[in-house]
Formats: sequence, C-alpha cells, structure tokens
Amino acid sequence: MTGRAWSMSPGVVAFWSRTGAEAVRAGNDGLAVEVAGQVAEGGGLLDLVAVYRCVADVAVRALAVLHTPPDLTRGQRWVLTSTEGATNDQLFAVRLVTAYANRDSDMVTALVAAVAEAPEDERVQSLRSLMTYAAGCHAQAAHYRSEGTETS
Repeated sequence: MTGRAWSMSPGVVAFWSRTGAEAVRAGNDGLAVEVAGQVAEGGGLLDLVAVYRCVADVAVRALAVLHTPPDLTRGQRWVLTSTEGATNDQLFAVRLVTAYANRDSDMVTALVAAVAEAPEDERVQSLRSLMTYAAGCHAQAAHYRSEGTETS
C-alpha cells in the first residue's frame, strides 16, 4: 500500500471492482488471483474498501437467497453461528460479509483498514479468501435456484 487513501484512479477502482465481482460470479480463479494481486499491490485504503464492498455484495445477495434475511429496520442482524476450524483469512472474510450484510460501514472500514496496513501478501490472501467465500455463497445460491432445495 502506498500510504495514501486513494492510490488508483476512480476508473481503475471501478474496473477492478467489477472484474472482482465477475470473477466471483464466474468462479474464475485465475481472474480472482489477478484482481487480488492488482488491488493489493496498487490500492490505497479507499480503493480496497470499494473493491472489498463490491465482492462482499455478491456474497450478501447470495446469502439472501439461501437464508431468510433479518429485518435490519427492526434491529435484527446477521450473525456468525460457527467459525470452528476457520483460518484467520476465512474468519476475516465471514466477518467482513457479516458486517456488510448488517450495513455496518464502520466495521467494514475498520476490517479493511487493518488489512490495508498488513504486508502485501496478507492483503492478497485476505481478498482471495473473501472472493472464495463469495464464490461459494454464489454457487450455493445458484444451485438453490436451479434445484429449489436449500443447501448448508
């Protein structure tokens, strides 16, 4: 990270955000690796926040197909029920998606800010884990839609 809030132009951030979301939806691991590398290498904090939010949105939309969403206006929230056996990167991904699903912008920003200060390889791995988690949610939702049965 370069230490600046924005390091990429808005157009470049938009490109990598769209490309990251598409890689997740398509299950394109090679493209996901490229996105994670480019964003981790050249992105400032706000660039990372934008890309992470875009990828998290794919997961949240899929989770809304798989589970009845809580009514956030009535104080209900998405919660983590089990993280047993999860690696730190996987736990980060689930926490970020949960915060995003609950519209907790402060927590999303705090989680990404912590990653932004990490070494580049950790930034790459955190985004890869988020993309893998989102891809899994998306695939389960697609299966649920096509088969009409919920999977765990």
